[in-house]
Amino acid sequence: MTDTGRRAFLGLLGAAATGIGIAACTPGGGQNNGGSNSSGSGPALSLDGSRTLVSYFSMPETDDPNGMTEDEENSTHVVDGRVLGNTQYVAQLIQARLGAEIFRIETADPMPLDHDTLIEQSIREQEESARPELKALIPDLNAFDTVFIGYPIWNYLLPSPVDTFLDQHDFTGKNVVLFSTHGGNGLADTVETITARLSGATVNQDGFTISRDDMDQAESEVGAWVDSLA
Repeated sequence: MTDTGRRAFLGLLGAAATGIGIAACTPGGGQNNGGSNSSGSGPALSLDGSRTLVSYFSMPETDDPNGMTEDEENSTHVVDGRVLGNTQYVAQLIQARLGAEIFRIETADPMPLDHDTLIEQSIREQEESARPELKALIPDLNAFDTVFIGYPIWNYLLPSPVDTFLDQHDFTGKNVVLFSTHGGNGLADTVETITARLSGATVNQDGFTISRDDMDQAESEVGAWVDSLA
């Protein structure tokens, strides 16, 4: 990215009050400021909770519910005094709805919580097609028929740790269902990107996305979406 492009990107982040922990709104993608949307209908799934895994990457910029900055508020949702990342919250709602297993995608080296530093690192990793090392992999993917994969939209793309996650697991024969949280970009092109990359899997095209501004409605919207998949 050129210096001009980088400045434009950072300027747009500020103008849109977009926390990188939720979604980085940048040139090159469509706007979607509604609560949720789907990328098209897919076939009904058999969602056996014991054979379903909800995996997700989430990056809340603080774990302190008191005195949050605007960027920290954008990246989090507080439930009963506990700070959750927006994608983390959605993942937990899906898990509870289905009685599924859950797996958090985390990097081996902790990512920075400082907003500007996190932006710089995420841009650099995307520019370099980096694959940061993960803290852990799914112990036994064969135990699951359906895998949900959740992530925030960063700079209209997948966060690099999600790229690593996709590269280091074999999803052949799996049903894959996608969900995202965002600050104006919906699912961007991630459904198409993941569908192309996981050619051996069946990627359900009815992905779910919700704006950081609509997290108070997440429980009802997630419930309706999950029910529509079966």
